[in-house]
Amino acid sequence: FAVVLFVLWLLLFLSALIPNDMIRDNMEQSALSYKERTAFEFTDGKKLNSVADHYADSIWLNVSWNMGEDSPLISSIRTNYYDGGKLGVNAGLYLSVTQGTEPNKDYTRYWHGTVMFIRLGHLITDVEGVKLIGFIAFLLLVGLTIFILARKRHWDLAVILALSLAAVQIWNIRLSMEYQPGFILAFVLVPLFLILERRDDKWLTILSVVSGTAVAFFDFLTTETVTILIPLALVIAVRTKENRLGSLKENLLLLLKCGICWVLSYGGAFIVKWLIASMVTNTNAFETALSSVAERMGNKVEMYADKPKSILSAVAANLSMLFGSEIRVDAGRTALGIIFLVLILLSVWYLFRGKDKKSEATIILIVLGAVVLIRCLALNNHSYLHCFFTYRALVTPIFALLAAMWLNIELPHKKRRRK
Repeated sequence: FAVVLFVLWLLLFLSALIPNDMIRDNMEQSALSYKERTAFEFTDGKKLNSVADHYADSIWLNVSWNMGEDSPLISSIRTNYYDGGKLGVNAGLYLSVTQGTEPNKDYTRYWHGTVMFIRLGHLITDVEGVKLIGFIAFLLLVGLTIFILARKRHWDLAVILALSLAAVQIWNIRLSMEYQPGFILAFVLVPLFLILERRDDKWLTILSVVSGTAVAFFDFLTTETVTILIPLALVIAVRTKENRLGSLKENLLLLLKCGICWVLSYGGAFIVKWLIASMVTNTNAFETALSSVAERMGNKVEMYADKPKSILSAVAANLSMLFGSEIRVDAGRTALGIIFLVLILLSVWYLFRGKDKKSEATIILIVLGAVVLIRCLALNNHSYLHCFFTYRALVTPIFALLAAMWLNIELPHKKRRRK
């Protein structure tokens, strides 16, 4: 944990050493590109799952620019930006870059690790280029995962993974920088999980520590669970197919260990940030950060969202996004979609169920998938307001359901005739 966090901070510090004059032209181009754009832009009719979050990207660019305006050692810990006042964050970004307007908003509660890639990227391109590079990197990493699965003769799991990603419209992560870190990091780790799990289970706990630390460093509280749940779900599926899964008790204990390692590392990365920030700024960073956490768990809503009817509204909103809803909670469309999919899955299982039941794997996969829904309930306000991107974490329960069904069916084989 300490080594990973120190190395990541060191890289962030080194990126802050890049003089702003070297990225000024591309930063100005990025700021100008948001001049005529709204904070949240629809790209496919009125479907919420197609919204591009320019608001978050403007803040990230603003933080990135201001990181080069102060001492690199201080600015890599104390992160600020100018919000533009009544003009909005897009104008705030432009005024920061072109006129050197002083920041007025503290955003120290996050590590903002993705800023290092934003600053590096702006040496050669603008924000559109940075988003494109990130999306291409993600596609290459998914390709690497599929290649590894194919080499192990698990083409079926590769197809299930691709279908699961398609179900959450994964191509839309190209729309915003904010959407990309969680998925990129997940597929940096998946190949490592698939390779090292054959050596010893301790590697899974070590990688869980790396995952929790890194996603806290890079992610903007979007789809952090995919960095641990997708790798573990793939490991369980592979081990089941290769008849080396082990007992239910052993695997649940392993998942518990990995979960504890991830949670402690994820939370620990934030605590370290708030502790260092408190010392650097001589303020209580814990108070501001914990206030933000309480807000995400509460019932406060923004002007652009209807008030949730219950704590289950967050889950309903995220499920609605899967079916292209134009409102946060579309109960009718979602119910029809879920019923249709469940009937298909049950029909396939009923027609082709195998004699060798994989009940242990099924339970484990369902447990992994359920974690995403628990996260929605725990951070219900955040999951409801930002369902247009948090819903992509549903890739895990979708993969879990498809994999569980596939592992428990047996397709008919045509008998060969003897010559």
